[in-house]
This record gives sequence, C-alpha cells and structure tokens, in this order.
Amino acid sequence: MAPGKGPALEELVRAYFARQGFFALRSVPFQYEENDVTDLDSWLYARQSATTRVRAIVDVKNKKSPKAFERVLWVKGLQTVMKCDRAIVATTDSSPSLLRFAQSQNIAVLSKDFLDKLAKKLDIDERLTLEELADLIQQNPGHKQDGDWLRILGDAKSAVASLPGFPAFNRAMFAFRFFGERVEVRVQHREVALRCALLSAAIACVALDIGLERFVFSDVVNRHEGLINGVIFGDSGDGRVQASIQTALEALSEGMQNGKAIAAQARQQLGRRLEGVRAEVVAEYFMREVHAQHLFSAARELEAAAHTSGDPKRFVMSLETRSILGVFADFIGVKRSSLPIAVDGGAPAQPRASISAPSNDAAADQPRRTEASEKASDGKTVASNNRPGEESSVESPAEQSSDSNQRPLL
Repeated sequence: MAPGKGPALEELVRAYFARQGFFALRSVPFQYEENDVTDLDSWLYARQSATTRVRAIVDVKNKKSPKAFERVLWVKGLQTVMKCDRAIVATTDSSPSLLRFAQSQNIAVLSKDFLDKLAKKLDIDERLTLEELADLIQQNPGHKQDGDWLRILGDAKSAVASLPGFPAFNRAMFAFRFFGERVEVRVQHREVALRCALLSAAIACVALDIGLERFVFSDVVNRHEGLINGVIFGDSGDGRVQASIQTALEALSEGMQNGKAIAAQARQQLGRRLEGVRAEVVAEYFMREVHAQHLFSAARELEAAAHTSGDPKRFVMSLETRSILGVFADFIGVKRSSLPIAVDGGAPAQPRASISAPSNDAAADQPRRTEASEKASDGKTVASNNRPGEESSVESPAEQSSDSNQRPLL
C-alpha cells in the first residue's frame, strides 16, 4: 500500500539522511516526565568519531500552505528544549526569503526543488515503510490486548529521544524482551514480532552508545563500573538513584521501631533483586571500546533488517552486529535460536542493505560524500554506498545552484 502524501515525504527524507549515514527514526514521540509533548517527524543520530555524536530533528510538511516560517520557529524552539545539535525543516515552500530567514536562525531547509530531485533519485519502495510495519502489527487481532505492541514500540522510540542513555537503554531492552518472547510463542505472528524485536535492539544500540559517550576517556575499570550502575539503576552519572535508595533506607532505619533490622532486610532483598538484572553480561562485553565502537553500525543494520521487504530472519548482518544481538539476548534471557544470530547455510539469504557511516565532511557541516571509503577515528575502514572513485548519486543541498541560498545540513 502506497503511503499518503505526508508520510511519503517523511519516508523520502528519512531515506535521504539514512543514505548520508545517519540512524533515522520516523514518528518519534517526545515526552517530558511521562507527559506527551509532541511527535518528531524524524529523529537523527550519528556517531562521527569516538568523541563526537550528532543529534538532529527534522520537521516535514507537505501541504499547499506549509506555514514554513512558523515551522522554522517551532523547530528552533524544539531544538533548544531537546538540546539537539541540528534542526532541519523539509517543506514544499521554496521562497528565497524563507531560506534567508532559516539561515539566520541556523536552521537548514530542504526546499521543494531539492525534495523533487530526491524523489527522482531515491526509491522509498525498496523497504517497508513505518505505515506498512504498523499494518503488519495490526494484522494481529490481539496485539492491543497482548500488551499493546504499538505502544511498547512507541515507548522505546520515545525513550531514545527523551531520556538519557542508560534509562533509554533499559526501556528499549524491555521492548526487546517483550518482542523476543513473542517471537518464541506467537507462531502466527512470528515475523512481525521479530521485526519489532530487531527495531527495539537497534534503538537499544543507539541508547547504549549515548550512555557510553561520557566514558570515552575512562579506563576499562571505570567503564565497567559505569556500565553496571547505568544498566542496574539507569544512572546518568550523577549517582542520584543510588543516593535516593540510601536515603530511603536511612529514613526507614531511623524512623521506625526495629527500623535497623527492617532496613537491613530491605537492603538484602534489594540486593538479591538487583543481582537478577545480569548487568555483568552487558558490562563485560561493552567495557572494551573494540566492541562498543560497533554499536552505531549495528543499530543501522538492525533497523534495516526490521524494515526489509524480505524475510528478516534471513537478512545478512555483520559478525559484530550478530554478536551484539547475542549479548542482548543473553542479557534478557531470550533464546538465541529465535533471532537471526547464527548464519544459516541453507537457502540464499536476503541481500544486505547498503550501510555506510557518516562522512568526515559531515563533521565539518557538509553532508556531501567525496570518497567511497573513509577512515573512522579508530582506524577501521568504513565502506560507503559507492564504488571507489564514485560520488553519491544524490546531491546534497550544498550542491544545488548558487542562487538557491540553500545552506549545508549537517
């Protein structure tokens, strides 16, 4: 089923930024203290080096009267609230005054002319759209009574845009466990449950990468301790959760008859519960940068597998991505055999999607790719979508005519 005019443009914009090397999610709810604030048309994330992450939001409007000036102001305010690095407006308005106004606010604009070029060069039918994935979920008549699949998936997407890294990781792991269990027991709806599990795992990869950002220059011991505290307590680094627990136990100890004995029992029971979290599984693997550096590329591969037009079980993923998926499965206690972790030597697998990392030009505020491969900060070569010596077939806004006043994006 072809998406409507608005969703089709959103999918086109998502495909463009995915081609530029970003992890891109559509229709992401932004929340503050469990209160719904707004829906983001697209949320973008990129790891450009071990020390540099980029977060961006995109507002997409495909209307006869897009009110583009208003959208520039709106997305500028949302960028400030969310503390994002970039904000972008995709609109059918192409007036020069809009481009000048957006440039004065440091907002990038994908104008009608540029979007028309994208529509001719990018095929949005090569994978499942967000709407098609939602339709597959809704084909399960019991999806709402069975925990509400769409809500759980939406909560995971919301967490990565609304919460710090480790709390978002825990929320995404809850979704991954939920859908991983459904893969095992919901035989008639196994494929769509697997798609949701893979998408949840992709979000978890991004959230964990965000959480690890502050440990870039830490040694292995401190990274291990930070991962343990982050996974168990959802600790964002300030120790607030542990302090709150200690305060509650002290109040119990001092404010009740036999309080010290009760507090000791409570502390003992809490310790047993926390031991069941199995945070060591995650900490032992990702405390080494040689493993953690693959989280971003794994997120992109898992997201592509979740939306593949073929069988997600047979989607070809790298060894690093399958290893990370296996760690997640061990962490939450889902059978590895229910996930596409082992390489199947039977029928031909689905072709692997072109997954490329953001170019070094992106770090310099230029989205254009000028080489077919680039050196990441860790020295590994990351392949692009193009053969050596070729440039991307999709122009960046910076490559449009000079009279368009279009500014570079990211």
